[in-house]
Amino acid sequence: MSASIRLCLFAAPGVKLGCQLRPGTTLCQPDRMEILTTANAWQRLARISDAEGRVTAWTREYEAGFPTVFDVYYSAWGDRGRRRDAALRAPELTQRIRAAESRARVLLREAEDDFRDRGLVCEDDLHAVLLVGGHTSNGWVAEHAGQRTLFLALEFLGHPPHDDLLVVHELTHVAQAQLSVATRAQTYPASLAVVVEGVATATTRVVRPGLTDSAYLWMDEGHHQWVDRCRASAPKIATMLLEHLDTPDDADAVAPLFRNVTDQHVPARSAYWAGDQIAQDMLQQGYALRDLLSIAEDDARTWVATWAAAHLRTSG
Repeated sequence: MSASIRLCLFAAPGVKLGCQLRPGTTLCQPDRMEILTTANAWQRLARISDAEGRVTAWTREYEAGFPTVFDVYYSAWGDRGRRRDAALRAPELTQRIRAAESRARVLLREAEDDFRDRGLVCEDDLHAVLLVGGHTSNGWVAEHAGQRTLFLALEFLGHPPHDDLLVVHELTHVAQAQLSVATRAQTYPASLAVVVEGVATATTRVVRPGLTDSAYLWMDEGHHQWVDRCRASAPKIATMLLEHLDTPDDADAVAPLFRNVTDQHVPARSAYWAGDQIAQDMLQQGYALRDLLSIAEDDARTWVATWAAAHLRTSG
């Protein structure tokens, strides 16, 4: 019995592929993204009139219905201490959550289509989770049920067009995990983390052009001065990066680069700005988006070191 062959063919947007397929060969038409949502269960919880009853039901009924989802949520992004407040506020948010879920589904489908058209993803098994949590984080990518999965917190989705940028940014991380073995680890060397976040930001610029630096780097319009401070602090950012190319990205020594941690030398989260600069430079040099998404750890280290050294030379 002959085996059936499945092909995924890539072309530039708008270009049609013509080919002769052998018998038993099928052109890959990937399934749509699989979306798991907790929103319906959350809406049932929000209709519980007794406030203390809602608080109890949050854990015993709502979270208990999605144990693996909330295991992932509380592993890094959620805060169990926010459960009570989230349950008490639920009736105030029912319309907002309903609208956010509808909007998120549209944004996920549009982003998926754009990524497939550009040849940035081709695996059938794209997965997303829409949840309602405790207003602690808006979006992230994590392992869930053995799959690299995009998580969106509906209570923290944001407003157009910034919600769209969030979805595209996080879907880029899913594509990175498909194309780059190095990005599948739980933690990265700081140099790889800089490039991973920078490429996600630069990809979002390409797929959703015409917005501000603040929008791409923070998903809002409130950080224009932060962008200016990063530019002014480029030599200091470069110095810290050169000192910590191989430091794990979750280490306290690099917290000012990757987290909302204030530091007297560099703006908080300034590695995101530096990574965006590096990725934009690589695109201008002729690298394709798929090349950047397929980054190897050694290449990332070289790119960051080269960028940092150049900024130290120009500041001297």
